Amino acid sequence: MPSLNRSNMDAISLVKNQLIQAIVLHQTKPYLPVWGELFTALREIQKAGQHSQNNIHVYSIEPTGDLWYLYREKAFSVDLPGMGITISLTQEQFMDALLKGSFQPTLSITKPS
Repeated sequence: MPSLNRSNMDAISLVKNQLIQAIVLHQTKPYLPVWGELFTALREIQKAGQHSQNNIHVYSIEPTGDLWYLYREKAFSVDLPGMGITISLTQEQFMDALLKGSFQPTLSITKPS
């Protein structure tokens, strides 16, 4: 299985930060259009996962949980272990959920490794 090199990991961290910033912007100013930013960030995460053939941890979900991109399933997976729930979503389904306020990230921004 190919591994991610340092520049790819930094690029993924930047995309994750852009995604979180778009979500936060939508929370604070819901009248601004953020669809394009969400689409672009999620698409880049998908491409990185498919290229590297690795699952990608996108961010932690409040209050407890994680969002992953699963490259084999080509889907975003919301894992809420405290509730025993795992939800698999397409990119479009996940974007709709984000725009409705679901699966909000914790406010820590991912730092490049």
